[in-house]
Amino acid sequence: MISFHVTLVLCASFGLGGTRIVIDPGHGGSDPGAMGNGLVEKDLNLDVAVRLRDLLVADDEDPNGGGSWEVVMTRTSDVDLSLQARVDIANNWPADRFLSIHHNAFSSPAANGTETYSFAEGTFSADLRDKVQEELVASLGLADRGPKTANFFVLRETTMPAILSEGGFVTSPIDAAVLANPAMRQAAAEAHLFGLQRHHGIRPYLPFPDPEGYCSAKLNSGNCLPQIGWQGAPSASWGITLTCSQVTGATPGLLFWSHQPNDVPFSGGRLCLSAPFVRTPIVNSGGVPGPNCSGFLQRDLGSSYLAANGLGPGSVFYAQWWHRDPHLAVDPIGLSAGLRVVVQP
Repeated sequence: MISFHVTLVLCASFGLGGTRIVIDPGHGGSDPGAMGNGLVEKDLNLDVAVRLRDLLVADDEDPNGGGSWEVVMTRTSDVDLSLQARVDIANNWPADRFLSIHHNAFSSPAANGTETYSFAEGTFSADLRDKVQEELVASLGLADRGPKTANFFVLRETTMPAILSEGGFVTSPIDAAVLANPAMRQAAAEAHLFGLQRHHGIRPYLPFPDPEGYCSAKLNSGNCLPQIGWQGAPSASWGITLTCSQVTGATPGLLFWSHQPNDVPFSGGRLCLSAPFVRTPIVNSGGVPGPNCSGFLQRDLGSSYLAANGLGPGSVFYAQWWHRDPHLAVDPIGLSAGLRVVVQP
């Protein structure tokens, strides 16, 4: 949802070279953009934009495929920024491509779906628009409202090919349920990446970052936090070992993983996964018995295990460690943070 607003310029550059991309998270500061179903557009825009930036930086640094990029964000925090300032950042650099990220709203909750805009048909902008639209529809699974043209300021006044995406309607309960899921916002960022890659004649390629944490761990009775981690690369050829240190000593544990993330209260901590779960029990954490953090949990997910569970190159899964902490008087369950794992070749 596009609007006209005020005047602070804030940009940050990432990457060492290559095609120059400006990512523009729409709205910000005193301009929230669209609102509905507990969602605020400016926050969604920034979240998807930061995820896209990180993907482009990872793609630039990944020697195994993908493209070479240099990235500028028009904003990296919740600030006011005029449309002219956004255009000036792109034109003064100058950028090679401009992507403005938005989410939609309408007076009727029945309006739903994904659409992407360029200023005119038959242009490089329209080609980028078409490819990003295709990828967004495939990734989000929302109604396809199609590629469109519009006389938006940021599309008309930029001097390079430019698009504006509207991932979905925050006023639609259907779309909002998807947009509220962090995994789907990651999918939206990946869709923009794939569209950019295809537009530049590059086969769609997902760079493989190290596993990253999310959600939060629960304090042990020993007054420290269980630390989820890994050993080796998360490779489909070799597998990965998922570990957890700072665990209550000599207690049973459980690694569980899922294809979907979550972040909700559970037993005095946070549940970082959505069902259905795959559970892999550990009989004993080792360490010194008692209310301390000397235990260590470990589970090897070998290449055959990954293959048997449909986890090939590019697959994403989410893991969390559980252990029973008998020294907690209330909610005697220990929980690590979550871990997002992208399986490499």
